[in-house]
Amino acid sequence: MGRKKRVGFADLQATHAELDRGELRCPECKRSVAEADGLRFVPALGQTESSLATLSCPRCRTMISIRFIAAH
Repeated sequence: MGRKKRVGFADLQATHAELDRGELRCPECKRSVAEADGLRFVPALGQTESSLATLSCPRCRTMISIRFIAAH
């Protein structure tokens, strides 16, 4: 019986523009991650737009949390 791959965790900071351009990469396997990979926004109290999102990398199953920052 095969062993399950251990799930890792990673935290990223990015802008919404970087996500739209496909510049975000999984820190473990370096695969490009995008909204199509099951990005889920975490609701925040008193904010219209969420600044935190989570997803799992389809390749290595790393749980990634993304904190969105303002574009400079």
